[in-house]
Amino acid sequence: MSSALFIENKSRRTVRKKTLSQRIEFGITSLTFFTIVLIAIVSLVYLTHANQNATKGYILKELQVSQANLLTANEVLDMQKAEKSSLRSLEEDVKIRSMVKPEQPLYVRGDSLVAYKKR
Repeated sequence: MSSALFIENKSRRTVRKKTLSQRIEFGITSLTFFTIVLIAIVSLVYLTHANQNATKGYILKELQVSQANLLTANEVLDMQKAEKSSLRSLEEDVKIRSMVKPEQPLYVRGDSLVAYKKR
């Protein structure tokens, strides 16, 4: 039994263990470096995302201004169209005033020939 204890003690002496302070120093250094890198990556992603949102907002604002201008131009064109087709403007039109009323209008029935071909 004494020989078994002796072998067991011998094997424990050959294994070299690192101290707790060496493990903690290496761990803290790695953790600090990893934390700094992680904060830098998150900051870059946040800045990129904020920049994209600002750019999209700027483009959206420009498109809204363009839409408002086009709607205003469309309303102006609609008013001009309504003015040109109004009864007063048609009565004052030179072409319409130069037309003469027919003396004896000739009405065509729907069942008669409209075009006649000579033979």
